[in-house]
Amino acid sequence: VIGIAGVVGVMVALLSRSAGLEKTLNGTGRDDRVVITRGGSNGELASFLDRASGTLVKQDPAIARGADGLPLASGELIIITEVPRFGQKTGANVTLRGVEPAGFAMRPELRIVEGRKFRPGLREIIVGEAASRQFEGLAVGTPLRFRGSTWTVVGVFSTGGDARESELWTDAETAQSAFNRSGYSSVLAQLASVDGFETMKERLTGNPQLNVDVQRERAFFSGQSSGLTAIIGVLAGLVALIM
Repeated sequence: VIGIAGVVGVMVALLSRSAGLEKTLNGTGRDDRVVITRGGSNGELASFLDRASGTLVKQDPAIARGADGLPLASGELIIITEVPRFGQKTGANVTLRGVEPAGFAMRPELRIVEGRKFRPGLREIIVGEAASRQFEGLAVGTPLRFRGSTWTVVGVFSTGGDARESELWTDAETAQSAFNRSGYSSVLAQLASVDGFETMKERLTGNPQLNVDVQRERAFFSGQSSGLTAIIGVLAGLVALIM
C-alpha cells in the first residue's frame, strides 16, 4: 500500500508540475509580438545578439512605430542571479531581465501594483508578483546584492499571471554595464500588422548580416514549454518504473 501510494504521489506531483508549467507558458505572449533570438539557440538564456544585429533587427519595416516615431522594439538581456527562498539560507536561481523603455510600451498587460517603475541608468529593480511570493528580500525598498553591487527593489508588477511574473526587471543598459555584457539575449518587437510576420521572418532570416530565429511571442513560449514538459514526463516515467 505504501509503495503504490508513493508511486501515485510522485507521478501526480511531477505531472501536475508539468501541466502547470505548460499552462503558464502557453498563456504567455501575444501573436502580434515577435521574439528574435540567435539562430539555433533553444531559448533566450542561450542566445546572444550583438548591438549591431539588434539595431539592424529594429529597423525592419514590419515593426510598428511609437508616438515618437521610433520602432516599438526592445533589446532584452537575460541574466541568472540568486535570491533565497523563504525559509532557506541558500540562494535559488531567478531570472533578471534587462529591458529597454519600449519594453513597457509594448506590454499593455503589465501594470505596477506596488511602488513605481525603475529609472533608467540607476540600479533599481521591479519584481513580478510571483517572484515576490516565492523569494525572500524582494519587498519594495529592500536592497539586493548582485555581483558585488547593490540594487534596490522599487516596485512590484503584474502581467496577469504569466511566466514573466517570476522575473526581476531592470534597465537593459544598466544591466549591461553592471554585468559586463555588450549585447542582448533577444529583441522583442511589436508588429504593425499581425499579417506582417511571415515577410518579416523571411527578410531577417534571409539577411546575410544576421543569424537569427524569428518567432511569434506566443509560439516562442509554447516551444519552451514543450521541451520542459517532455523532460518532466520522462523523469516521471523513470521514477515510476524504478519504484
